[in-house]
Amino acid sequence: IYLKKVKLSLSLSLSSRLGVPVKRQTSSGFTIVELLIVIVVIAILAAITIVAYTGISDRAKDSARASELAQWKKTAELHKIQNNIECPDNYVFIYGNSALGTNDFCVMKYEAKNVGGVAASQAAGTPWVSISQTSAISTSQAACSGCHLLTEAEWMTIAADVLSVKYNWTGGEVGNGFIQKGHVNNNPGSALAASTDDTDTTFGITGGTGDTINHNGPRTLYLTSGDVIWDLSGNVWEWTNATISGSGSQPSPTNWKEYTAVTNWGSLTASSRPSALASTAGLSGIASWNANQGIGRLYSDTSLTNTRAFRRGGLWGSAGYAGVLALNLSHTPSNTSSGIGFRVAR
Repeated sequence: IYLKKVKLSLSLSLSSRLGVPVKRQTSSGFTIVELLIVIVVIAILAAITIVAYTGISDRAKDSARASELAQWKKTAELHKIQNNIECPDNYVFIYGNSALGTNDFCVMKYEAKNVGGVAASQAAGTPWVSISQTSAISTSQAACSGCHLLTEAEWMTIAADVLSVKYNWTGGEVGNGFIQKGHVNNNPGSALAASTDDTDTTFGITGGTGDTINHNGPRTLYLTSGDVIWDLSGNVWEWTNATISGSGSQPSPTNWKEYTAVTNWGSLTASSRPSALASTAGLSGIASWNANQGIGRLYSDTSLTNTRAFRRGGLWGSAGYAGVLALNLSHTPSNTSSGIGFRVAR
């Protein structure tokens, strides 16, 4: 160590005499201002990267969904050809459900519209309302050859179908988050026409959209046939062909209730309960689902003993009570309301 010090001293002395500049060690580093600038730049770059990645990720998901739906549609088209099934214009194809006793059928893509006194499936115009269940039955039969008011079993078949499609759930997987509910939050406080563009999923909604069961959301639901159906939940209630009557026929307790809170099913058949869909792919736990999964609630009144008609889906202002399995048993078959429409099947 001593020798090294002497050598260094001599070197410095010699350099000084010869006029050679001596390099001295100086402290180096960033100032606080420079560090702050670096941090800000890194944050900006990170934000840009995250936004870009999110955009790429969303486009990738959209592409994957479109590809799978297109494949489902091709499979369904082949199935229809093989089974000689032809749907009328603006009707969508529904696979039958053996658990519910239904065969393959077609159903209106849109809620029925009044076009010159004939029930039509079209985007334009608001739903045909202020029509009783009794009139909806005869009107549906006149819509086309083989047409009829959507049956209760057919409604449940459609519900089972849309519930089994992961793209209809806010969490991206069946049972994760909640099933999309459509126009349910009174924004606006009236029934809406639909759009011919199935990607315009919140068409006509003026506000209140978001990932919560009480807000408006996409009005479209995907089917395993690759088709899209509008307003199965929300917009207006829809009659099915079913009725219930007699003392003790109404499920208890009285009033709006979660399906999981029913203490006595009365005469409500098993096929009309959520548990009937448990055998459908991905729906094994449906008996424990309620409004948190967006399926809707049940209204019944044990004091009602005369005949009551089934209406499904919910109204534009039903919020958390609406859903693809929402059921209201308060109206008779002859009752009419500006908030009740219907849908035709064949």
